[in-house]
Amino acid sequence: MSDVAYILEGTADNFDRLVVENSKQGLVIADFWAPWVGPSLKQREILVDLANRYQGRFLLVSINTDEQKPLAERFGVRSLPSFKLFHLGEMVAEYHGVQAESDYPLIVEKYVQRQLDPISREAIAAWQGGAPEKALQLLAEAVVADPENLALPALMSKILMRQQRFRDAHALLSALPEQAQEAVEVRNLLAHLDIIVTAEDADEPALLRQRLETEPRDAETLYQLAAVHLIGDDLEPALDLLLEITRSHPDYRKGVARRSMRAVLDQLDAGDEQVMRYRRELYRLDY
Repeated sequence: MSDVAYILEGTADNFDRLVVENSKQGLVIADFWAPWVGPSLKQREILVDLANRYQGRFLLVSINTDEQKPLAERFGVRSLPSFKLFHLGEMVAEYHGVQAESDYPLIVEKYVQRQLDPISREAIAAWQGGAPEKALQLLAEAVVADPENLALPALMSKILMRQQRFRDAHALLSALPEQAQEAVEVRNLLAHLDIIVTAEDADEPALLRQRLETEPRDAETLYQLAAVHLIGDDLEPALDLLLEITRSHPDYRKGVARRSMRAVLDQLDAGDEQVMRYRRELYRLDY
């Protein structure tokens, strides 16, 4: 499943060793999912991103319930997605359904101690106190001192966005290394900013449609029109366009269409049939 030691695939044969025994040393998350359940794919992505972010400070064990029905029955998994936390050899918590993305780190941090960032607290206080430039300066200095802490540039970008400085925020996150751009703190922020900047630079919709009549597979035109639709809250045609780019031009701008589509879907109701359909289509393209 993964090349890293802290993301593993669970089976009925190895579950007690991977999950129960390892939980005596630290937190283990057992993620129950299935490839045909859209929300469980979303949760799987979030948990994998979180595991990569924590770099082994907890163990993620992924269980495909289609293949491991005895495990699902053993733990009473009757709906997906579902994940269970094991600590000190026991199950200590369980969650059903997709949680708000910002809640997953909070859930983990109940069992994985993490030092609070005083610079971020000071910057937020400055921002809320009407001194956004002071907040940005504090964060800029902190980024230089701690470039691995991606929460710092993410917070900077949010402050810039509140000031309507979308291009500055986009430039800030785009300058991060590619691996950092895929981190949970950054990925969706950058995708939303890319949509905003693209829509601002796009030609008029009528001109874009006219261009597509002669070049129907032009990725740049398709993406510009998708961005314009998204800014106008016209979601279905936007998602259809992003899906078309993902199919026909998967490497266009290093997969920007897929990232944008995933960011949009993350903001929608995970149980909605249309949302699940689009997630299934993305999953098929990936695998």
